[in-house]
Amino acid sequence: MAEILLLHSALGLRPAVEEYADLLRAGGHLVRTPDFYDGHVFDIQAEGIAYRDEVGGRTLLARVKDQLGDLLDDAVLAGFSLGAAFAQHLSAARPAAHATILLHAVGPVRGDWPGMPVQVHRYASDPIIEESDVVALGAAVRASGASFEDVVVPGSGHLFTDLGVADGDRDARDRSVHRVLDLLSS
Repeated sequence: MAEILLLHSALGLRPAVEEYADLLRAGGHLVRTPDFYDGHVFDIQAEGIAYRDEVGGRTLLARVKDQLGDLLDDAVLAGFSLGAAFAQHLSAARPAAHATILLHAVGPVRGDWPGMPVQVHRYASDPIIEESDVVALGAAVRASGASFEDVVVPGSGHLFTDLGVADGDRDARDRSVHRVLDLLSS
């Protein structure tokens, strides 16, 4: 059993986040889904991003960090889009983390990767993800001696794991969950 910190996207702590968490829980894992948006939830990406920008990324990241107090050192860091960016950032300071799961986002690599495996889940064409960031992260993770898996879903869009938005895809979401569970069982 792994402890997983699963961070929501710029749309807030939507039902899709809890549904994904429940699927991971059914696999025997303890999953935390903190709400760093203080209850704000959005259906439209632009509105969620506007809220993120209004509050500020640093403030939101501080809210996430405030909730890390009793998180196990080897917890899995995972997130959707904005939450994935935070998970990737937090991983740099948590070298004992069991794995990092990035759903719908990959940021630029900053420094050496601390050595935990990484799994990326994304549409083949995602307006948020820069291919060069995926390649650079893969190289950094492999250079650290860890495994890197880039799970590419055919099609275009962004949040395929959220069935409540236009990009949602149940089959892709379920395959994503199975790939995460496979990684955590290895």
